[in-house]
Amino acid sequence: MRTSRRRQGLMVLGALACLQGCGMASAESAPAMAPNLRTKSSAGAVVAMADREESPGRGPAEAPPPPPPPPPSPSAAPADQRSAPEKKASSDGQAEVARETHLIVYTATITMAVYQVQPNLALVERIAKESGGYLSLRNDNQITVRVPRAKFDAALGAIEKIGDVLHRDVSAEDVTDQYVDLEIRIKNGRAMQTRLKQLLEKAAVKEAIDIEKELARVTQELELLEGKLKLLSDKIAYSTITVVFAARGNALQSASRVRLPFPWLQQLGLVNLLQLQEERTR
Repeated sequence: MRTSRRRQGLMVLGALACLQGCGMASAESAPAMAPNLRTKSSAGAVVAMADREESPGRGPAEAPPPPPPPPPSPSAAPADQRSAPEKKASSDGQAEVARETHLIVYTATITMAVYQVQPNLALVERIAKESGGYLSLRNDNQITVRVPRAKFDAALGAIEKIGDVLHRDVSAEDVTDQYVDLEIRIKNGRAMQTRLKQLLEKAAVKEAIDIEKELARVTQELELLEGKLKLLSDKIAYSTITVVFAARGNALQSASRVRLPFPWLQQLGLVNLLQLQEERTR
C-alpha cells in the first residue's frame, strides 16, 4: 500500500516536472514566434492592399488631387493680357494722323475766269468754312483756304463750279518718312534732355557750366523739331486750296487764239462771241 502511494507520488512529481518543462519551452518559443506573427501581419497588409488595387471589378486607386497652382506673377501673365493696356494707352495718346499707314499732304491750285472777282472770293471762303476749314490768305484776286482732308474733294468740286477753270493742279505728297523721322529725333532729344538734367543735379560748379550749355542747345533743337512736327501734322490734317481769279473778259481773250485788232472791240463783247464760235468749231 505504501509502495503504491510512493509510486503515485512519484508519478505526480514526474507529471509536474513535465508540465513545468513544457511551460518553459512554451515561454521560450513565444518571443521567437511573435516577430513571425508581426511579419506575417505586415506582409498580409501589403498583400491585401495590392489585392485591393489589382482586384477585378475595381479600378486603380485614385491619386490624391494635386495642390492648386500658385497664382501667376505679373511678369508671367500672357502676352496678350500684358499688351492690351499698353496698346490702349498708346492708341489713346497718339494723334489722329499717326494712326494711318501713309500720311499724305494734298494741295490744289486753280485758276478761274469769273465776271466778278470779289464776290467769288467771299464765296470760296464760305465754302471752306462750311466744310470745317478756315481762311489762310486773301488778296485782290487770290485766296487760299484750308479744309479738312476728308472734305478736300467735296470742297474742291464746289469751288470749281464757281466759274470757268483755266488751270487746275492737284498734288499729293507722301510725308510718312518725314513724320517718323521727326518723331524719333524728338524722342531721342527728350531722353538726352532728361539725362542732362540728372547730371546737372550731381555735377560740380565747373562741370555744371558745360552741362547747362549743352542742355540749352538740346532744348533749343528739341523745340525746333517739335515745331516742325506740329506744322507737318497740320498740313496732313488740313489740305490747302489756292484759287486765282481773273476777270472773265481778259481771261477769255488771253485763252483765245483770236486777237482783236482794236481794244474798243473788246469793250463791245466781241471777244465773247469769238470765243463761243471757237468752242463750237472744236
